[in-house]
Amino acid sequence: MSLQMRTLIISTLALGVGFTSARAQVSSHIDVENLFPNVGAAIVWADPNNAGVPPGVLGACSGTLIHERIFLTAGHCTRVSEDGIPPLIHIFVTFNLHVFDDRSTWIPVIAQAWHPSTLPCPHNSCPWPDPPVPGLHDVGLMFLAIPVHFTKPAGLAHPGALDSGRGDSQDQIVVGYGFADSAPQGGPLPWSQWEGIRHYRVISPRQAFDAAWAFGSQGDGCFGDSGGPTFLGPLGESGNKRRAIITTASAFLGASCSTGRSVVARIDNEDVQSWIAQQIKQWLPMHQD
Repeated sequence: MSLQMRTLIISTLALGVGFTSARAQVSSHIDVENLFPNVGAAIVWADPNNAGVPPGVLGACSGTLIHERIFLTAGHCTRVSEDGIPPLIHIFVTFNLHVFDDRSTWIPVIAQAWHPSTLPCPHNSCPWPDPPVPGLHDVGLMFLAIPVHFTKPAGLAHPGALDSGRGDSQDQIVVGYGFADSAPQGGPLPWSQWEGIRHYRVISPRQAFDAAWAFGSQGDGCFGDSGGPTFLGPLGESGNKRRAIITTASAFLGASCSTGRSVVARIDNEDVQSWIAQQIKQWLPMHQD
């Protein structure tokens, strides 16, 4: 792989485009009660090197454990790796409340998959039109090196749940690890300033656009929240077994995180859920101990 290609991959990974920030609103909360132990952060990490790449965090996305070795996130968080990851770059998943609390708990990602209709993000810019193109699913999976046993995987909302009105009568909760806002000139702040803390907040019901997409409100999104779930179900600790993922964060439309309208990919979609089930069925037999 050429250095130019590696540089492109690294710069694309560093963006972590896509968003639903739980810090952008006054009503957000740090998850100190660990209400969402199956929500984690996917971290792009560079080892010390002589290739001009700074060591440390290059980018991050959020996501959710849906099987003991499978992490659901945004498709664009996984598709940027389709040309291969340079040897000094690694992707880890952690479920720490603060990602840096204990690096020994970081789990290596050994494979990734993205829905066939996921758009690429060339040159750090995902080409989402306004409104989004129907039928495109920004959904991806990361496969973990070891199983996660300290928390139960999350379930997926029943297909069509956002259309049925069920979502209007239950809590909808956004969870993620993203920045509070974008840099003053747009784009992410330096990743060296990323706090990497899990936040959540209860939001107004998502508004479905079509079978693939839904819209949030202004201030719902920021960098690093790509792939973070919107849960449908009760907020309290007793709701862990009853909450289901109805959408995942994808992007925002607008000049900045605080003013842009968030765009989320629907998980309550038969095509998406069939693809997820197929990926699990194909991957797991090859990696069982």
